[in-house]
Amino acid sequence: MPAFSQREYRERTTRLRRLMEERGMDALIVLDESNMNYLTGYDGYSDYVPQLALVCQDEEDPQLILREMDVACATASSYLPQSRVLSYSEKYIGSSQLTPWLPIGDLIRERIKSSRIGIELTDKMLGVKGHAVLSNRLDLSKPIDADGMISKLKRVKSSTELAYMEQGGKIVEKAMQVGRSAISTDARECDVAAAVTHALISGTPEFPGGPGGPIVMPVGTPANAPHLRWTDRRYKMGCQTNFELGAFRHRYACALARTIFLGEPPARAQHLHQAALDGFIAQLETIRPGVRCSDVSDAFQRAFRPYGVRKESRSGYSIGLGWVDGGCSFQADDDTIIEPNMTFHVLIGIWEKDDGYIFSETVRVTDNGTKPLSSMSRDMLVNY
Repeated sequence: MPAFSQREYRERTTRLRRLMEERGMDALIVLDESNMNYLTGYDGYSDYVPQLALVCQDEEDPQLILREMDVACATASSYLPQSRVLSYSEKYIGSSQLTPWLPIGDLIRERIKSSRIGIELTDKMLGVKGHAVLSNRLDLSKPIDADGMISKLKRVKSSTELAYMEQGGKIVEKAMQVGRSAISTDARECDVAAAVTHALISGTPEFPGGPGGPIVMPVGTPANAPHLRWTDRRYKMGCQTNFELGAFRHRYACALARTIFLGEPPARAQHLHQAALDGFIAQLETIRPGVRCSDVSDAFQRAFRPYGVRKESRSGYSIGLGWVDGGCSFQADDDTIIEPNMTFHVLIGIWEKDDGYIFSETVRVTDNGTKPLSSMSRDMLVNY
């Protein structure tokens, strides 16, 4: 069953076709699975094989082109009628001689005679070989680069999108509390991860969680690697855990990050916490409609820099469908104007040779500021 109304899906495609017209496109090949979901509701997890949504300038609804066995996934999740879900034979999967891009190209050419076709060129599944086969099949000497087009549409969230993210906020806060409670001397990291996973998927009595990204929880003294998961090691006093969690509702993410200490934190960690917290609050006080993302970055730097802590990565980014929705970032060179109902993961991640600390929340932009989507304590979190 689709997560949104047919009307909302069609409004998205209508806005996309306007962008296509501005770029001189008669058709658009959408390869990113999150973008396919955004336009059609398709909820299969099959981005390890070629698949796409085809948007035509003169048609109200997109078409899906999938491997044969995934047609049933579209029937179960998309608003599209069966006549707009096409497929290629299973014989093209896993073959050393055949490629699915051949029948995909033929299916597109049967429907589009124009050469003014946009393609999401950097999608991971297309690759050099796929691009060559598809360009030859469609007789495209120079396809129009469509990267980022749909990301622009996804930046401002609808009321239903926001409702899903707010539900995710309740789930992720619960999961963070569960993770904190599970950390104790001699507990295994994998058991802590299992407790958090259960909380993220079971959700609340009102609504369940959903599948999404992996749990990130590097553990150490310090935990200074940003994207590690868990091991079977047992906790010892003095360890810190850097949780970066995301709860998902219909693929919409609400992220939350905290550093949790087992035992008394060292003085350096307390310094990092205060630096992160001050930088975080400075951003929240700056975010409002009409402000540029670069202005938010500048506010962060003014609050954070006096602490003498090195941080080169961005301090936040647009979040939504599929977690990072490609919208915009809090960094010096992003002059995107902030609008109401944008959503941001305000993320302070410190990853240096001898330092590791993380602190974040997901926030919604309101008419005059921000609304955090979770209410986790902002104090330093310590277990004894």
